[in-house]
Amino acid sequence: MQCHRLPAGSQHARAPRHRASRGISSTWRARSATGLGGAAGTLRIPSNPELQVKQAVAAIEEAWKAGIRRQRIELLLPLIGATDLDDWPGGIRQQFKAAAPLVEGILKQLKQKEGLQGPLGVDIWDQGDAVGAWTGDKLAGVLFPTADTIKQLRQLAERKPNAPDLLLIFNPQWELQGNLVSDFGFGSRKEASLQLVGSFTPTYWLKQMRVAGDDLRVLHAHPNKWQVRTRCLH
Repeated sequence: MQCHRLPAGSQHARAPRHRASRGISSTWRARSATGLGGAAGTLRIPSNPELQVKQAVAAIEEAWKAGIRRQRIELLLPLIGATDLDDWPGGIRQQFKAAAPLVEGILKQLKQKEGLQGPLGVDIWDQGDAVGAWTGDKLAGVLFPTADTIKQLRQLAERKPNAPDLLLIFNPQWELQGNLVSDFGFGSRKEASLQLVGSFTPTYWLKQMRVAGDDLRVLHAHPNKWQVRTRCLH
């Protein structure tokens, strides 16, 4: 079977909703083109975590230069400790161990950019849900933010006298669709939380999902279009 690239509409297409994803696998890498370039308006699927970091940094920087100061990033995590029955037997804390090096790699490169320079402090907002925050005067990032940490995210986003010039959220864990009761509760609290969440623009998105028996990868890197690609099989 050949590999197919499926158009996913314009760069303003709505971000797909899916939480479960598998890491960058050797099977996929063997059939994926190497490097970061592609046809006009498209990008190649990154073949390893290092290339994903490089691709994400480029997208984030382009969006920041375009005036997008609050950005949502969705990273495809490399599998560590997976079993035949469960990709993540250690749950969210195991995922944190896989995600933190990617986040730190992205932030390390970004803080070298003019206008984003400065040290970053590290804090754990929630031990149980493995919510981590890297914060500085110009740049900040939050990994796995949840509905329970939305207050801390708001305080960071609206920090006085100066909020971060660039605030990133990585792989947020709240659900906006499908639940009978919203993760953010009811009434004015829910409305205020959704308004804050909605202020973060997806600028880099790499996810794997399974639809009707097919493995798909969704890729978006600002300012390029959303792309959906099938897995390459023999």
